Amino acid sequence: MIRIIKYAIYLMLGAVWLFLSGSLSIGNYLLGVFFSMLILYPFKNMFSFTDSAGDVVRKIPKKIKYVYVLFREIIKANIFMVYKIMKPKLDIRPGIIAYPFTTSRSISTTMLANTISLTPGTLIMDVHIKNKTLKGPGIFYVHSIYVDSPKEVRDSIRKDLEEVVLEAFE
Repeated sequence: MIRIIKYAIYLMLGAVWLFLSGSLSIGNYLLGVFFSMLILYPFKNMFSFTDSAGDVVRKIPKKIKYVYVLFREIIKANIFMVYKIMKPKLDIRPGIIAYPFTTSRSISTTMLANTISLTPGTLIMDVHIKNKTLKGPGIFYVHSIYVDSPKEVRDSIRKDLEEVVLEAFE
């Protein structure tokens, strides 16, 4: 099953190469498959493929929702940052908060950290996890450019980001 998924990824990336290159030919497709195999081979141990095919298909709408929420949060944070920067008096309250997270898979931990860092005005400074496999629970130390209340920032991350990440990647 794992080999089938791996080869399907190679074939799909070959199709992506085909459409991005603009030259629709079988040789170009095979070149894309070859490059995808060449590039992904060193990272083969990073992909466990523990989800069944049914789980993968079932999670597609949740991953689409994750992408929507991510873009919405990035746009919302960008508008907030522009508003703060354009004011005559720079009104920022930077701070570092400890955010406890409850992921159980390394992909979930990574996606949550990346999602928090992609949102303008926030950055993951450090991660503390008891085991070294990036599986939670653990603590992110988040620097935010505007911290009125650490509890509000934690609640915002949990409600707006972590719940969607857990749905899509757990």
